[in-house]
Amino acid sequence: MWKMIQTEWWKLRQCQILLVGIVALALCPVVQYGSQLIVNPEIRDPNYDMLHLFANVVWGNTQVFLPISLVMIGGWLIDRESTHDTMKNLLTVPVSYPRLLGGKLAVTGLLSLLFGLYSVAVTVLTGTLAGLPGLTPGVILQQGGQVVAAALTTFLVCMPMILIFGQMRGAYLGGSILTFFLGYCILFFKSGFLLSAYPFSAALVLAGFDMQEYNGATQAPSIPLSLLGMGAIIALTAVLLLMSRPSSKGAQVKPKKAKGRGRRQARRT
Repeated sequence: MWKMIQTEWWKLRQCQILLVGIVALALCPVVQYGSQLIVNPEIRDPNYDMLHLFANVVWGNTQVFLPISLVMIGGWLIDRESTHDTMKNLLTVPVSYPRLLGGKLAVTGLLSLLFGLYSVAVTVLTGTLAGLPGLTPGVILQQGGQVVAAALTTFLVCMPMILIFGQMRGAYLGGSILTFFLGYCILFFKSGFLLSAYPFSAALVLAGFDMQEYNGATQAPSIPLSLLGMGAIIALTAVLLLMSRPSSKGAQVKPKKAKGRGRRQARRT
């Protein structure tokens, strides 16, 4: 499995879409802080500190930036084998197709961890340049850990979408857009079963995010329900992996038409 992960990791060097995730996550704290300045100018009050900025980043990453980036990149890792017609070569290796997909998911999970750490670094830099108070080692450790935890739980939520749209040739971009809308839906869940069990809100709850303070939830979420929702996602991923089969449609190369003398010779034969 480790060699598979290494191989898939090297393939990421060819993934230009990776730059989309890097730029998006770099813009997240800037966009969050800038939008607050426009919508709420009193944000300049000293009460707005690094705790608020970290909370904005956790929310923005889980709702928008990470789902789009992870489904796009993870789907590309799967889709490229059919697009580049390399799947037929991979199938000659004594590794099952579900295990092959599992290796691609593992690489995407590792990437989500790096994205989380990257988001922490960019958030600290943004807060420093903005002169926000509250930038202490304790805040960085605690709130930064929440950013990383939310990145990992968001990856777990995105796994089924990566598998489904990655195996539909050329559909991973559409899958990332659909995942964005699914993440956006957490805005509307303020109470009840969906507040805790809906996968994207469950990702936030399990990361320790305060939904009542930030999202305006009218009741405290239930951790057991969040675990149930996340468990359902993991079970669905396992089922999708076991049911996955390589597509029989490879990259078809159109035969070139003979021209001139070659065409006349073809007709004679």
